[in-house]
Amino acid sequence: MAATDVKNTVPHMDMDRGGAFDFSNCIRNQAMCKMGAKAPRLTSTGTTIVAAAYKGGLVMGADSRATAGNIIADKHCEKVHKLTESIYACGAGTAADLDQVTKMLSGNLRLMELNTGRKARVITALRQAKQHLFNYQGYIGAYLLIGGVDPTGPHLYMCSANGTTMAFPFTAQGSGSYAAITILERDFKPDMTKEEAESLVQRALQAGMHGDNASGNSLNLVIIEPNETVFKGPIVPDFCKRPEPNDLTYKFQAGATKVLKHKTYKYDVVESMDISH
Repeated sequence: MAATDVKNTVPHMDMDRGGAFDFSNCIRNQAMCKMGAKAPRLTSTGTTIVAAAYKGGLVMGADSRATAGNIIADKHCEKVHKLTESIYACGAGTAADLDQVTKMLSGNLRLMELNTGRKARVITALRQAKQHLFNYQGYIGAYLLIGGVDPTGPHLYMCSANGTTMAFPFTAQGSGSYAAITILERDFKPDMTKEEAESLVQRALQAGMHGDNASGNSLNLVIIEPNETVFKGPIVPDFCKRPEPNDLTYKFQAGATKVLKHKTYKYDVVESMDISH
């Protein structure tokens, strides 16, 4: 299709390019679809993962619901993956891809620690993850929060499926991250205590689980400090607990119900099976 034909078939749209939003690419997208280009497919990661740094440590957490479309496939999916004793990764995206990528990272980091005699650093785990994911250009559906504590202090990084990485003091990923990030942005403060950071991450996870159908069931937390790492979970929020059954017990005295009609059926045993031996 010629460019003039596209211009005639695509409706003219007057867009205001000022302000906070710019929708001018809508015309370009419509033109590309008219010329036969395939529109990008939107996918939902169906997860809430959250992490926040505090003075001397890091708290990371995730929900435990895995979905297949609109079906809850697993209520106890482990999304907090151990890479080393002091480095963890929370994953959103395709569960199988996340399992394989984190297993690969864990093995590579352990081999490096054995070869060098030193503990792996968080930036090393990030670099290995981003180089591997960049090679596959997003076809490996692994969206990671990689965090931990090494000799240089606590670190938290986000790594998307196409290899894009950024460092954050706090962040959230997944389809429930929109609700979770509002709690983080409102209540995060630098140099928090461990208790404050743990409470903040837990509240952010609960907000994401409450506001997203693809997140829920329970949450898991990991608290990473220079000398120890503590894993907590599963923690089931009140709104995820099954309500107590409110069925009443009905007890009637014998003979209280009136029998209206009796009917007797006669039958002959045509074949029987001997199960005595």
